[in-house]
Amino acid sequence: MKRRQLTSALIIFLAAIALILSLFLTLIICGFAIPCKYDATFLGEMKYKAERLKNTDGKRIVVIGGSSVPFSLKGGLIEKYLPEYSFVDFGMYADLGVSVMLDWAKTEIHEGDIIIISPEQSEQTLSSYFSADNFWQCADGYFGLYNQLSPERRERAAAAFPAFAGKKLYYSVTGAPQPEGIYARSSFNEYGDIEYDDRNFNIMSEHYNPNQMIGFDRQMIKDEFIDELNDFFAYASERGAEVYYRFCPMNEDALYPDASSDIDGYYDYLDERLDFDILGNPHNSVMKAEWFYDTNFHLNDSGATLFTRGLIDDIKLLKKDSSPTDIPTPPAPSCPDNSSGEGDDSDADKFIYEREGDGWIVSGLNQSGKTAEILVIPYTYRGEKVTGISRDAFKGNTALKEITVQDNIGILYDDMFEGCSSLDKLILAGKPSDYTVGDGLRDGANFLIYVPEELETSYKLNYAWQRYAQFIRADR
Repeated sequence: MKRRQLTSALIIFLAAIALILSLFLTLIICGFAIPCKYDATFLGEMKYKAERLKNTDGKRIVVIGGSSVPFSLKGGLIEKYLPEYSFVDFGMYADLGVSVMLDWAKTEIHEGDIIIISPEQSEQTLSSYFSADNFWQCADGYFGLYNQLSPERRERAAAAFPAFAGKKLYYSVTGAPQPEGIYARSSFNEYGDIEYDDRNFNIMSEHYNPNQMIGFDRQMIKDEFIDELNDFFAYASERGAEVYYRFCPMNEDALYPDASSDIDGYYDYLDERLDFDILGNPHNSVMKAEWFYDTNFHLNDSGATLFTRGLIDDIKLLKKDSSPTDIPTPPAPSCPDNSSGEGDDSDADKFIYEREGDGWIVSGLNQSGKTAEILVIPYTYRGEKVTGISRDAFKGNTALKEITVQDNIGILYDDMFEGCSSLDKLILAGKPSDYTVGDGLRDGANFLIYVPEELETSYKLNYAWQRYAQFIRADR
């Protein structure tokens, strides 16, 4: 009897193993055999950047970094004023990781290249961070990128492959993602820069993102990342290329207090640790808020012209080129008046307000609001627009289960719902670009994010919202 039981158990075990292996093999086949599903996405641009780097002959100026690179440079101007070089914009989504960009660039270095490494001034970007999930979106349809990863990153990417293949299978049934707006591959030009008609001014509610403050603490840049930079320099130098570090554009309004005085000490520390030179004056990378677009590192179109001129001048100074760079300073963009508008004010009597600028902010809840389970942040108060929510307005509220934020609220603070133990539904009524958000919106609370059904994919693939993709649902 026991022998029969053991035999049955063994058969069940082997059948389970066979099923798991079959499913795994199916996912592998799906991952490689199903046509590319991420081609239209922002990350889908990466393979085209890799192709440009591979197929551009002669001496190149290659700039490597996060998404601040395509948002801050204009390749056409660079090639016009530095005609000996072709330009390759090799910047991509910071949540992919800058280290992987170095892996890929290593394979295509030319003698005479000028390679500029320009990561964003944040702890994640100044580290060896690598997102295997984002990598596969980049590599979809161009799987040779996998072989160019470091051994450690290849191992992590392999572990993430089944989930990627499963998503491709899902999209083969529902249709490939087709994001709209600036965070789509259609926004990139032939150089790999962002070229988008509606990128004319700063669209951040307070003209900076308070969830993304900028500092110059020496601990921000990690030792392992410095080692990777120096290893890349040694490798590139052997192949006859020049390598430089250059500070990315940084929103002056987003600097921590006293950060301006810290920048010189940080520069000296970095200069001492790096085996190669820093190009340009870091203070020139700190720019007024009017030149930025939707993050503290993304420039608008005029800002990109200004920043590109600075890079050209830095390279000319390096090469002792005295020819003029007659790019005129563009006029500082002005922001449109958004003080008016209409929306849902049905819960306006449940909030406490404070005056700020030309409008009102929600600073808390009155007694009626503190017991409400469902709330809609009002659009107006006393005939004027409600423009924001204070960071602590809802913290510790255990009654709140559902809250709707309309498109009049520009900033969603990290941990603003901390302690809201009953909150399970945050409804966003606007577009992804209507909100400035950081990495910690859900810190201290466990809620799902509901968005207009027609915008679900746009949210999940948006630069700022992609990190919340697993928590985003269509509000039907």
